[in-house]
Amino acid sequence: MPSSILIVGDAAEARAAGEMLRGAGFAVLEAGATHAGLVVAVLTGDAAARVELIAAQAEAHPDAAVLATMPADAPVSLLRKAMRAGADGIVLDGQLASTLVATARAVLAGQIAVPRTLRRRIAPRPLSYREKEILILVVQGCTNRQIADKLFLAESTVKTHLSSAFGKLDARSRAEAAALVLDPDAGYELGLGVLSASSAA
Repeated sequence: MPSSILIVGDAAEARAAGEMLRGAGFAVLEAGATHAGLVVAVLTGDAAARVELIAAQAEAHPDAAVLATMPADAPVSLLRKAMRAGADGIVLDGQLASTLVATARAVLAGQIAVPRTLRRRIAPRPLSYREKEILILVVQGCTNRQIADKLFLAESTVKTHLSSAFGKLDARSRAEAAALVLDPDAGYELGLGVLSASSAA
């Protein structure tokens, strides 16, 4: 049955998830079933460990979609790794009651479903050419004044471009932005691979 669901993970949370899904009309399978349309992985622990568990479920159930819970504060790179590992849907911790059923329906309909709050983190707005130029210099350790001098800009203009870039990257500081640029996974997936190469030159 295409709408049959197998729930794995933390026992208490899994039971609660099963009750919600049964109440919404889904067929919830017994533990150990092998022919589910959807595997709901109700996970605990840190984000990196959950990514490994998601990959294991995707491998164990290659014909099923996978919906997994992730920490609300998981880093961008780990959210994207969760999706690469096989998650077709993500529900944030603490939001099972409000989002599980809708996310399960979307995933079973063939959609990728992530919380709206993660949209900018999963699919960020593209950086402008000037923002990329400035980020390269940030990674190289330049101050705003030095960046302004190198690019013949007012320091206030550099600050404006940096603020815009931080918003697009969901970064709260120069250090977070630089870490994203230099991260081999996040950098390339965020369209920053050329920055990484330039900053290393």
